[in-house]
Formats: sequence, C-alpha cells, structure tokens
Amino acid sequence: MAETQSPIWLLGAPFSGVTWLAGVLGTHPQLYATPQLHLSLADDVGNLLEVFGASQGEHGHGLLRTVAEIACGGQDDSGIAGAKQWLEQRRKLSTAALLQELAARVAPRRLVIPDAETALRAYELLRLTQMAPAAPIVHLLRHPWTQGRLMSSWCKERLFVPVDYKDYSQDPPQVEPQVPWLRAQINLDRAAAHTKMHRVSTEALDRDFNATLAVLCQWLGVDADPSTLALMADPGRWPYAGLGPAEAPGGLEPDVLMDWPADLSAQAPAGSLEASLPWREDGMGFDAQVRQRARDYGY
Repeated sequence: MAETQSPIWLLGAPFSGVTWLAGVLGTHPQLYATPQLHLSLADDVGNLLEVFGASQGEHGHGLLRTVAEIACGGQDDSGIAGAKQWLEQRRKLSTAALLQELAARVAPRRLVIPDAETALRAYELLRLTQMAPAAPIVHLLRHPWTQGRLMSSWCKERLFVPVDYKDYSQDPPQVEPQVPWLRAQINLDRAAAHTKMHRVSTEALDRDFNATLAVLCQWLGVDADPSTLALMADPGRWPYAGLGPAEAPGGLEPDVLMDWPADLSAQAPAGSLEASLPWREDGMGFDAQVRQRARDYGY
C-alpha cells in the first residue's frame, strides 16, 4: 500500500484564485487537487452533511464531486448518487478521519485542498490546522484592488452575499471586499507562527509562471523540471475544471467560471493602494490597515 502523506492546504481570501491554482497543481503527476471541500465547517461527517443541507450556497458540491471521482466511478449523475450514499455511510466518522481516507485513496499522489473561506474565520482555520497538524499551507495572495474589483462585480449579480463580505459600519451594510481581504490575511499571518507556510501571489504567477511555480513545487517537495511545469500550464486538464454535473455543479471559485471583462482581471495599476475605490460611492480608498499589510506583502 502506498504511503499516505499529509495533505496540502491552499488558502486565501475569497477571489484570490485558490481553485485556479488548485487546477494548476492538480495536473502535477505527484499531486491530487480537489475542489473546495469545506471540511472545517464541522467536526464529523454527519454534522458536515447537515451544514451542507442548510447552506444557501454550493458548499457540499466539491466534496460530492471528489468522492464521485475517486470512489464512485466518476462525476456523473450515478457517481454523485453514489457519493451521497458513500458519505451517509460515514456519518459517524470525524472529518479528520474522512480527510485521511481521501488522502489514502489518491496515494501515492499528495492531496491538495483549496479553500477560499476558512481563513475568514479564526475558529475554522484552527479546526483545519488541527485536522492535519503536519499539513503545510500555501497562502495565495492577490492585490486587494484586483480582488476587490472581482468580488464587487460578482456580488452585484447576487441576491445572497455572505455576511463576511459586508461592512457593517455602513447603514445599510454594504459589500466591501477589503473587509474579507484583511481578515483572511490577518488570520493566515497568525497561523504562520505555528504552521509551515509558503506565500505566493497571483501577480508573481502572472509575471513569471514557470519560475514562480518551480519555487512552489520545490517547497512542496515535488518535481519542478521543465516537462512537468509544461504539463501544469494547462489547468483545463484537471478533472474538476469547469462545472460539475447538475446535482453538484459547484466547488470552484467564481473567478475561474465566469467571463470577466479584461480590465477586471488585469494586474492592479500602479498607485492603486492610494486611489479611490471603484466599488464605493463615497470616493474613499483603502483602510490604512489594508494599505500597510499590502505594502508588507510587497504591493
């Protein structure tokens, strides 16, 4: 039996691109990336399924797609039905034990799990790190200007917006992307004090994909030769690229599924840390804490 390695968490603020990077890493022959699993929402599978059932979003879709793919014959209607039954049979299992079983099923490849929400809530991040204490974290950064433009554009078309995305100092509360950006970075910076962590930015990947990816692969202890990096340049080869079947289409961040105007996904313009924010009507710019932390990251 192949040795099971600890998983790799791929974390960041919402709209940082974690599921895009998961798609890139998921094409590496030594890695197995999943969609978002949201295992940090509960301590055991039964409670996790109840949370999924009460959710207004697609939180359970990534786990269903993953189980269907690796244990139930593939991501089609019958595979999703099988995945539901598979999870029901494991209701008494802890989410930590479920994680170990998933990791064992993809061994010798190493599990990579993206998550764009857990970093918003310190208690969920703690639960995640306790689930697999030896698991390293890849902290994916995106400039708060670019992240904010993507998030604000997406939120305009949504009736339901997570409470973590709103600024409650305004009346009525408004979507304010810098709030989740800052909260996620603060929580991940705190976690870095006691967790093995590597930070990478989407801008670095945009500027020099191969060199930045090679450093990340070397840090993860997997091959970074030119032929392997060439394979990773096409995340469309990832089994979870795009929408899943009708019963579980989600699991990915919106930034990899939607057609964005070209200027929205472009790198942040020079001086954007001081500019007025395009999603605010009051002409205000970034909060001082956001500006300082972004500068600390090299923006």
